[in-house]
Amino acid sequence: MKFWQSLAFVEMDQMVELATFCEELGFYGVSYGDHLITTKDQVDEYLYQDSGNILWNPETHWPDPWVITAALAQATTHLHFLSTIYILPLREPLSAAKALSTAVFMSQDRVTLGAGVGWQKAEFEMAGQDFHTRGKRADEMLEIIPQLLSGEMTEYHGTYYDIPPVKMSPGIRKPLPIMIGGYAPAAMRRACRFDGWMATSHEETEIYPLLDTLSDIRKEQGAANRPFDIWTGVKNPGDGTHERLATAGVTMVNGCNFLNEDGRTVLSGIDDKKKRIEEFARQFLQN
Repeated sequence: MKFWQSLAFVEMDQMVELATFCEELGFYGVSYGDHLITTKDQVDEYLYQDSGNILWNPETHWPDPWVITAALAQATTHLHFLSTIYILPLREPLSAAKALSTAVFMSQDRVTLGAGVGWQKAEFEMAGQDFHTRGKRADEMLEIIPQLLSGEMTEYHGTYYDIPPVKMSPGIRKPLPIMIGGYAPAAMRRACRFDGWMATSHEETEIYPLLDTLSDIRKEQGAANRPFDIWTGVKNPGDGTHERLATAGVTMVNGCNFLNEDGRTVLSGIDDKKKRIEEFARQFLQN
């Protein structure tokens, strides 16, 4: 089991110190999310809360995942970095591949791309991207980006993207691990073509039915016997939680985040965050 610590919603001036602290405690890596903006008035339903309401406010920091990765990589030596999740079709493939290749190169291959198609239509419209074709465009981007990252001359001719022979330099040294987030059957099928699937945060008992669904889809896709990572956040873990999840197929879990008791984001000092991280590490990493 690989333990990650979420740095989502963390104030940016705390991230370097928290990342180095996580490395010292023995976390495998740190993760963080991706949004360009937060609208003053929420106009789209947030799919990952029963209420449909987002759990952050406009003051919450959302650093660019690949800029912050390159920065944190300079302060650490073996900590890994994961996007939870990078909204691929909010961008076009050349810019996304360039940002990724830079982060991978600067981190010496410590990056995993956690990708998804997004949920906030307003954000797509402001970025000039078609919300309704986001899944199909993501599929093409997931074909294009590994080719560009290879550093070899490549071309692509699809429905949405048409790229003549081009070379993106520098290429990365080994293939980029790609995991896919999302609960729709299309998202789970997409994950089967790559290296793993990502959930959000759940109580332990909620995770097992999701694993059953994923297992059925992997069998349908002929991917049941291929190496495959499964990542999830776990709310209120206790004794034996991670061992049971590992037996069920989960390979990665996300450590505590920094929400208050009603599940909302809240600004807090770095000492409070360190205390919570250390308590989690003492209970689960250092046994």
